[in-house]
Amino acid sequence: MKRSPKPKWSFVLMRGAEQSVKQFKVSKRSVVAAPAAAVLALSGCIAAIQIRSSFKIDSLHDEMSQQSNSFSQTVNGKDDSIGTLQEEIGRLNRQTQELKGKINDLHELENKLKTFIEQYGRLTETSSSATPNAQEARDLIMKAEQSGLDFRQISSLVDTMELTMEQSVKQAQARQAELDALPTGWPAKSSATFTSGFGYRVDPFTGKSTFHAGVDIGGNVGDAVFSAADGTVEETGQDGSRGRFVVINHHNGLKTIYMHLSRIEASSGDEVVRGEKIGLMGSTGRSTGAHLHFQVMQHDEPVNPLRYLSN
Repeated sequence: MKRSPKPKWSFVLMRGAEQSVKQFKVSKRSVVAAPAAAVLALSGCIAAIQIRSSFKIDSLHDEMSQQSNSFSQTVNGKDDSIGTLQEEIGRLNRQTQELKGKINDLHELENKLKTFIEQYGRLTETSSSATPNAQEARDLIMKAEQSGLDFRQISSLVDTMELTMEQSVKQAQARQAELDALPTGWPAKSSATFTSGFGYRVDPFTGKSTFHAGVDIGGNVGDAVFSAADGTVEETGQDGSRGRFVVINHHNGLKTIYMHLSRIEASSGDEVVRGEKIGLMGSTGRSTGAHLHFQVMQHDEPVNPLRYLSN
């Protein structure tokens, strides 16, 4: 018994209207197997792509990990650099504040030195006793600057010297006040003409030997009479013996008396200085002619005026 032939598939390939037609016969099994083979081939391609993608992903992951580590190290390095920069900025800020403080201290020192020199520099021109101290102050300031002391230390040094100078100036002023209170100034406008000296003499009214407690300076009525020293006018007045008179109280118990004035130009309580006009020469009181009786008293005892006028 003959088997019936297996059915076959025919494919006709038409290439154009003028071309011949090609016919291909394919078995049913081939037709069924072809799609399966295609599916298997496609699955193989997909699997290969997946495997390749997996390797690529792993490679990218490793690369990304390396880059991440590199970036982390870079960031850490940057953080360290930023920290260092911040510390440097902080140090510079502190230095800036210190510099501002030093500038302020310098300005304060400059003002203090300016005041110091203005106050005590002038004294060096008028007071010999203050001169060494002022010069010493300048030398100390120069040495302090050369030794590297900061401005506050120099300023403190100036404060110390200022206290010392203040004490020295007070002493110099007290000494100068004593000198200014000595009756060394010539008390009359006229020339140094003495008509009678200090001590015992023949009294022109009685002809007897009497003690003359001052010196008589000749001149003319109306000649100016001056204070012989700095002092305070203690008394002014007039009596039969002294005529018009002025008494000035000076330092250390010294007094000067000006007698026989024609006019008084000072009042009790006035502060007068050496050479200041206090009256006019005359011949009032117990007098034989125009003259000034000038008398110096020390603790209410008469002393020779020439001890002072000769200086």
